[in-house]
Amino acid sequence: MNDRLAHRFLGTVLPALLVVGALGGGFAFVRATVDGADRSAPTRVWAEHRTKPAEDPAGPVGRGRADTELTRKLLPVPPGYVLGPDIGVYGNDAELTAARSTEMMKATADGYDAPAAVRRQVDKEIDLMGMEGVALRSYTFPGNALTVDVSLIEVKDADAARRWYEYGSRRSDGESEGPVIEGRKNSSCSVQTEESDGDGTPGIGTMTCLAYEGDLIVIVVAQGMPLNRSTVAELVKDQLDRIASPGENA
Repeated sequence: MNDRLAHRFLGTVLPALLVVGALGGGFAFVRATVDGADRSAPTRVWAEHRTKPAEDPAGPVGRGRADTELTRKLLPVPPGYVLGPDIGVYGNDAELTAARSTEMMKATADGYDAPAAVRRQVDKEIDLMGMEGVALRSYTFPGNALTVDVSLIEVKDADAARRWYEYGSRRSDGESEGPVIEGRKNSSCSVQTEESDGDGTPGIGTMTCLAYEGDLIVIVVAQGMPLNRSTVAELVKDQLDRIASPGENA
């Protein structure tokens, strides 16, 4: 019984890892941008900018760090974007060690109410996952209420990544199925939209995408008002392409 409860509980822990960070930084950014924006201005600029990665490898600091094997697999800041708000307490372009990554995952799980026996099983599953490190980066499209947080979680092997993908890809209440990432069967997206304020403007939309490539788990959380789902889906695909060819422009 405890194992079944723990597995169900784990399905909320992995997506929450970055959603918490997104709501702490991205949500506030989106809200502030929208509140101060000219809402009569067109937003077609999103569609005009394909999210192709910027040139690299090391490149200017504004494109993101690329000084380790894991950070080189993060999508460089695409043209038209800049580094975004901080992801939790970790900044907007960071890498965490294996020990700190495990600590972060367990601390995230600690924020959820669960019986002690279930929590012990969750901690055991996190240890079995064998976290090797986490790379984090956020992106913002200036002038539009769009912010994207990306997390690459390196685990001990592909089996661990697949298992955690299966946990995390289960949709929660209030979420609807998001767009399909072209050519990427090991990926899924969900969308949740906040109710509008009643003045005719759309609410803040959140799109969460989860994928795995080898021993890497990929989490992308985007927020916007309105949320351009196809733009975010293209960025997710570019990130997955980047993992396959970290030294090349996709």
